[in-house]
Amino acid sequence: MLVFGSFRLDVENASLQRGKQAILLRPKTLHLLHYLVAHAGQLVTKDELWRAVWPGISVTDAALTVCVSEIRKALGDDAKTPRYLETAHRLGYRFIAPVSTEPVRVARPTRWETNSHSAPHRGSPTRHFVGCQPELA
Repeated sequence: MLVFGSFRLDVENASLQRGKQAILLRPKTLHLLHYLVAHAGQLVTKDELWRAVWPGISVTDAALTVCVSEIRKALGDDAKTPRYLETAHRLGYRFIAPVSTEPVRVARPTRWETNSHSAPHRGSPTRHFVGCQPELA
């Protein structure tokens, strides 16, 4: 999990969150954001972005511009006074916010999930109902 500002980018689950709110982005836009965040602090050229996000596909500057615009909108960023994504005119982009990593939290199974292997089969008594075997049969 990549964390910057109040945002969390979960690469494995292809999701961006601000607090508990999910922010929906198109797959290419999310891929572009991930690439930029993974290279935070570095100038990433347009050619590098095209190779990384659109490998083997010819796209115009407009495709990249639209994705960058969607990223800025999702992050509430402004191109003139950026907090996250800085434009290096005619060269590329630089993700300028500090980025940290956070381990992905795995939800602990509930009691029901941990005991689901002992759930009764049809017609067999359960140990949760003591003394009710005839009724359960």
